[in-house]
Amino acid sequence: EYAWETATYTEDLRVLQETMKKKEEDDDFVTVEHSDNKFIFAVEGTGAMDAEEILMSSMRVLKDRLNYLATVVEQVKDM
Repeated sequence: EYAWETATYTEDLRVLQETMKKKEEDDDFVTVEHSDNKFIFAVEGTGAMDAEEILMSSMRVLKDRLNYLATVVEQVKDM
C-alpha cells in the first residue's frame, strides 16, 4: 500500500511516514512546509522516465483536466 493512497491529510501522511520507517533515523519521504510564494517539490521515478519527462507529462494531464473543468463550469453557468 502506498502512502498517497492511504493518507488524505498532512497529519495522516506524517503518521504513515513514521510507521513506514525501518529505523527512527531514516529520512522522511515527505516534508510539508507552508509558503505563500513557493511550491517546491521533488520528483522521483522508477527509471522509466526522467524527472523532466514525468513533470511535463503531469503538467499536460493537469492542463487537460483544468480545460475540461473550465468547459463544464461554463456549461453550468449557461444553464
